[in-house]
Amino acid sequence: MRARRLVVVVLVVAVIGFLAYMYLSRTNDGEDSASVAASTTTSAPTTTPAATPADVDTTEPPTASRDAEEAAQQGLTVAFTWYPATDTNQNDAYGRARNWLTGKLADRMIIDARTERGPGVQWDEWAQQHAKVIADVSIGCSGCPEDTDTVVQRVATIKQTAIAGSNTDTVEPDTTVWVQVVREGGRWLINDIRY
Repeated sequence: MRARRLVVVVLVVAVIGFLAYMYLSRTNDGEDSASVAASTTTSAPTTTPAATPADVDTTEPPTASRDAEEAAQQGLTVAFTWYPATDTNQNDAYGRARNWLTGKLADRMIIDARTERGPGVQWDEWAQQHAKVIADVSIGCSGCPEDTDTVVQRVATIKQTAIAGSNTDTVEPDTTVWVQVVREGGRWLINDIRY
């Protein structure tokens, strides 16, 4: 009788152990059965698992910052893309960029747009060649003040390329500006451009 009880107890323990093993192997998809069996029968020291993609901080900038940066990039691309053959000066480009500017800035820039390189001999040469000057704008934030819900400040680097027929020339030097983008009427608009 005692031997029979011992056999029943051993069988019950074996069945429970087998069921526990099966349950654990199904819930730990990424682990092999040997590691599951080892973890259920021995006590190994606890280690912190390597970072998984879910553990790595892959957060992007908040949507407000991204939207403000996108508005700045689009507006500056339009403002620094020039058509010297038909534009009087770069003020015309600011007029085209009006949709990305606050009313105050648009009024100021259309009247008084100044850059480090404005119309002059180079502008006249581009006009004669029927060149267009294309802007490539990159937005960064090195030493920018902290963003708020309504104001974002960034640094923009503007690389321009003059295209005349099949010739392309890089316009030197690049232009760097500080831009302040504000939330106005549900949209992000460039409020200030400083050289």
